[in-house]
Amino acid sequence: MSTMIDTTSTRRHDLDALRAIAMLLGIVLHAALSFSPVPWTVNDSQQSDAYYVLFAVIHGFRMPLFFLLSGFFTAMMWRKRGLGGLIKQRLKRIALPLFLGCLTIVPAMWAVGTLVRQPSPVATPAAEVWESLVAGDVERVQDAIHDAKIKVNAVSQDGASMLTVAVFLGHTDMAQMLIEHHADVNQRNRDQGTALHSAAFVGRATAANMLLSAGANADAVDANGQTPKDLLKIDFGTTNFIASSFGVSLEEETLKSGRAEIAKLFGTEDYLGSNNSAAAGPGIEALEGLLFRLPFFMHLWFLWFLCWLVAAFVIYAAVADRLKLNKLPRFLVSSPACLLWLVPLTMLPQSFMAQGTFGPDTSVGLLPIPSVLAYYGIFFFFGALYWDIDDREGRLGSGWSITLALALTVVFPIGFDMVTGTLGIVPDIQDARMKSLVANLLEATFAWLMVLGSIGLCGKLLAGESKAMRYISDSAYWLYLIHLPLVLLAQWAVKDVQLPAFVKFAGITIVVSAVLLVTYEYGVRYTLIGRLLNGPRQRPAAKPIASHSAEPVGV
Repeated sequence: MSTMIDTTSTRRHDLDALRAIAMLLGIVLHAALSFSPVPWTVNDSQQSDAYYVLFAVIHGFRMPLFFLLSGFFTAMMWRKRGLGGLIKQRLKRIALPLFLGCLTIVPAMWAVGTLVRQPSPVATPAAEVWESLVAGDVERVQDAIHDAKIKVNAVSQDGASMLTVAVFLGHTDMAQMLIEHHADVNQRNRDQGTALHSAAFVGRATAANMLLSAGANADAVDANGQTPKDLLKIDFGTTNFIASSFGVSLEEETLKSGRAEIAKLFGTEDYLGSNNSAAAGPGIEALEGLLFRLPFFMHLWFLWFLCWLVAAFVIYAAVADRLKLNKLPRFLVSSPACLLWLVPLTMLPQSFMAQGTFGPDTSVGLLPIPSVLAYYGIFFFFGALYWDIDDREGRLGSGWSITLALALTVVFPIGFDMVTGTLGIVPDIQDARMKSLVANLLEATFAWLMVLGSIGLCGKLLAGESKAMRYISDSAYWLYLIHLPLVLLAQWAVKDVQLPAFVKFAGITIVVSAVLLVTYEYGVRYTLIGRLLNGPRQRPAAKPIASHSAEPVGV
């Protein structure tokens, strides 16, 4: 039976709590990454695919849910305070914290990232192996693999596989040895590229031939949506600029001839065009990388996206009443039937994203990646529309138990395995376009099923006011903003400790959250920072009614 919720006179406790839960799940997500066999700033000694699955489940719906709820509360504030009041509040709660975060939290992230990537002052067997790999000492690396000092598919702190490093540096004999020892030729690096991407980028024709003979996928897509074939087209100026930043110097003619040979292996001899001509400095690809890919905002990117979406909301506010959007048939917005148009619509921007990971891309650069902004914009403006439709009966989340079960037991396992091959339950689809289309459909469906199911679940369990949940809701903004440097430090501190992964993962999540709650209670809640993030809060000695606003604030 649906929960009756008054959306006009009371605070939406259920959705406010759900928004806080979505933010706090970010701590769980980031804590799990060091235990996942994927590139991350810190790689723990105890890793398991289970944490990769956990990460993918959370990542597949958390931020879509957050942006939908942000759109909902943005529309609510607009209707109650007017457009001027909305803009003033969003500047104070979103734009100003983002600006201050860029001056404090982002530099802290850079500093912590540099610290945790530093080699241990005590030489470890693994560190010595990496030094031998870089030096091209095949015999020492081979002995280390035989003696189990390092795994053949080990990943560096920079997120590169051993095979990728060998190929990039031009150590062909090393690459051959690693392949003979069953290195995964399609292993992903932090940027989701493979060793074949590196071979194509720096023109290592011999290595590319070996990789292709060993089964490397010439159509693998990296985080930038590029295949190894696409990297053949990057101009020399950009290539040399990027390669030299990693200590590799290139000769233009050698690069061009190597790429020409690789193009023949790919069957794309006409790849050159004008892009491979001489260029003195970095070209358009490098500029694009600086603007869209350089991690300028780190995990604060969601605030930057909200700034763009609130700006776009001004246009929505100008046309919403003229178009009578609140008069749309309610079943198209406030019932599960909305999936019939939302899923196809979401598939469109998602089709432009990287194909090697489950869920949406992240955009941390100075400019939002258009496809990612459009993706989250769909959820944001659906949330705004959902407010105007006034779903008092909670119809949108009806059947939440079936919805969540379907998402978690059917849609996710099939979609995740189709994208990553981790579970080994889905036969490979040979038609690349069909495989991409089906995976896209499943990813979009999973996101919306989890969003609708979460709304229904919280409407059932958290519709009433709870002081504990209100406190968590108020503190969640601060906890998420500040958590990542502490999570990285905690991961770094325990990465070589010989304890079960779950013990370390749970410890990181609980200890970091507890520490941040203490800082919130005693250093944030009743201070200028607390007023900036959540509005005025009075200490318990004051009248209780003064500490509770009728509507949620923050993001």
